[in-house]
Amino acid sequence: MQSRKEKDGYWLILSRGEEIKSAIEKWAKEEGVDGAMVFGIGAVEDAELGYLNIETKKYESRKFPGSHELLSFLGNINAEGLHAHLSMTKGDFVVRGGHLMSAKISVVGEFFVLQTSPLAKIPLPEFGLRKIDLQK
Repeated sequence: MQSRKEKDGYWLILSRGEEIKSAIEKWAKEEGVDGAMVFGIGAVEDAELGYLNIETKKYESRKFPGSHELLSFLGNINAEGLHAHLSMTKGDFVVRGGHLMSAKISVVGEFFVLQTSPLAKIPLPEFGLRKIDLQK
């Protein structure tokens, strides 16, 4: 991964084979970034995406083998890690998307991290999740 500090954030460039979630979380920990929005484009492979089943309060996931164009990547960083959603497509132009469970870069990943003040999370018990608490 390459990174460059900007006035309002950081550019992160991930290379082929890098696992997105672990690479960004490692970088954030090293840089002390515990509050940020993340935006990205590029190409991914072997993605696993999920969605929250409200009935079971658990994520259900599906693996998508092969390389996909990364159409959009949106997420946030807090002290607990990266929470991100993405949309992607292959040559059939069918868009797949969901909660990022894991994915590797297949060509390149270009991400911008817009740093904010630290983000704290509190329980959202009715769904078995945690949400950002703007009061902290």
